[in-house]
Amino acid sequence: MNGKSTVYKIILAQLATALLVAGGAAAGFGARAGYSALTGGLIGVATNLYFAWHVFGFGGRSAQSVVRSFYVAEAIKMALTAALFVVAVLWLEAQPLPLIVTYGLTLMVYWAALLPTIDQTKADKA
Repeated sequence: MNGKSTVYKIILAQLATALLVAGGAAAGFGARAGYSALTGGLIGVATNLYFAWHVFGFGGRSAQSVVRSFYVAEAIKMALTAALFVVAVLWLEAQPLPLIVTYGLTLMVYWAALLPTIDQTKADKA
């Protein structure tokens, strides 16, 4: 499996997590909590999708160009995340707790998905 397909599978897992958590929040705490949770999850998905597109969306490039694209994409991703949180709280009137919790869960999906690749990398070096 190549890096590009792995990243897009992770993004789909993040989207599924956001939908499940938002459904649970709506069922347990009401529509506004569900909406807020969905918004937080979508912020995580959208910013990671941007990152993946920026890093993997361009054809063959030099290693230096790829590394540079990681740094640029991460900086833009952080600024975009902050801007989307401001929009969500101020204009969309999302509740902060479900917004942040679901965003955090999408990050945890990303980290959890990478754990098997770390173990495989160690096994390949052994």
